[in-house]
Amino acid sequence: MSNEETTIEQSQSLTSISTNLPNLTKYMSFIGLLAMIGGVLYCITIIGAIIGVPYYIMGKRLRESAEAFTGYNSSSSARDLETAIERQTRAFFIMYVLAIISLVLLAIYLVVIIGLLASGGLR
Repeated sequence: MSNEETTIEQSQSLTSISTNLPNLTKYMSFIGLLAMIGGVLYCITIIGAIIGVPYYIMGKRLRESAEAFTGYNSSSSARDLETAIERQTRAFFIMYVLAIISLVLLAIYLVVIIGLLASGGLR
């Protein structure tokens, strides 16, 4: 591949990124806001705070990432891009941990229900 072809592909990639970033930041900000509101609502109960606090933090990280992506789109600063990806990674890690916890709790719930059905405990 020649240098000219590589430059054209890079230019097309940057154009694609700059046109998609505004939509990405809009969606991330909205989902982040919903997660923050959901986290606050979960925190109404003490037991719900166990889930609510991580949800709130996840939403906050998504919104911070969206702001950094907006900064990157306007300034092309490598620091803004690094911050955006780092915050987004943290948010997705929190989602990852909460998803695993949810799946484990679902499995426990199903085992208990099946156990109760098998023993005739739900008659």
